[in-house]
Amino acid sequence: MTETILDQAIAWHRAQDDADFDWDGFTLWLEADPAHRTAFDSIALVDARIVEHRATLAALVPPVDMPGPAIAAEAPRRRRRWVGGGVAAALALAVAIPALRSPAPQPADYRTGPGQGRTILLKDGSRIALAASSHLRVEGAAQDRLALEGSALFDIPHRPGRTMTIEAGGQRISDIGTRFDILADARTMRVAVAEGRISIAPRDGGDAIPLPAGRQLLVDRLTHRGATSAVSPGTVGSWRQGRLVYEAVPLSLVASDLSRYAGVPVRVGADVADRPFSGVLIVGDGSGLVGEVAQFMDLRTVHQGGAVLLRAGAR
Repeated sequence: MTETILDQAIAWHRAQDDADFDWDGFTLWLEADPAHRTAFDSIALVDARIVEHRATLAALVPPVDMPGPAIAAEAPRRRRRWVGGGVAAALALAVAIPALRSPAPQPADYRTGPGQGRTILLKDGSRIALAASSHLRVEGAAQDRLALEGSALFDIPHRPGRTMTIEAGGQRISDIGTRFDILADARTMRVAVAEGRISIAPRDGGDAIPLPAGRQLLVDRLTHRGATSAVSPGTVGSWRQGRLVYEAVPLSLVASDLSRYAGVPVRVGADVADRPFSGVLIVGDGSGLVGEVAQFMDLRTVHQGGAVLLRAGAR
C-alpha cells in the first residue's frame, strides 16, 4: 500500500465532518481500487482506537505542537490531527495501542450536525454510515450494543457466535451479519433490509419478528402498531448518494428526513401525518425539499417559530 493512498484515505476521513462533504466523490474513490477501501478502513480504525485510548495516550505520548485544549478534551475534528499529522505516526499508534492496558472501554458517542455525515468503523469490521443530525452510542467491550437516534446505514459482517443489538425507536434490532438502514424519530421507526436478515422486537418485551432482505418495517411509536412491506434493496441507504427514496411511508417520516437536510425543523399536521408518500427526492443543498414535497402532496407550508409546518390544503 503506497503512502499516497494512505494520505488520500486520511484526507477523506478528516473531511467527513465538513457540511459539504463530497459523498459521491468519496464513494467513487472507494470503488476505484480495493486498496482504497483497505486504506480507509485502516485509518478509521486508528482513529477509533485513539479515541478509545486517548487518556492513556495523553499520559504516554509527548504532546504535539497544536493549539487548543489537551487531548482528553479534543473535539472529533481535532482528534483527527493525530492521524492527519503523518502516516508513519498514525500507523505507529495503530501498532502500539493494542499493547496498552486500560480499564473497561467507556461508551462512545458519535454525533452529526445538519447537513453532515460520517462513517464509523467498529473493531470487528462493521461499517456504519451516520446520517445528518443523528446520534449513535456504542457500548460493550465487543462494541456490540448500540443505540441510535436519527438515521444510519449499517453494514455488519457475519461473525459466528456474535449477535449485535441496536436500540432505535423503541425497538431492539438483533443482527448476525447483514446490511440495513434505520430511521428513528419521536413518531416513527423504520428499518429496511438490503441484504441478509434481522430480528426485531419491542425494547420493553414482546415477540420478535424476522425481517429478510427486500422488506421494511414501519412502527408508529404513538400507537405501537407496526406493518411490514416490500422495499427495493437497491434503494436502501440511497441517501448516501444524495437521493431520498420512499415507498409508501407516512408523511411524518418524510418530515423527519426533511428536517435533517433542509436546515430547519419540519413538522406535519395531525391530519396529514399518516398520509402515505412514495417518490424520489434529490437532496442538493436541501433548500427546495420542503417546497417539492408540499407541491407534490398538495400541502401548504406554515412558518412557526423557526420551524415549517406542512398542513392540508392548497398552498
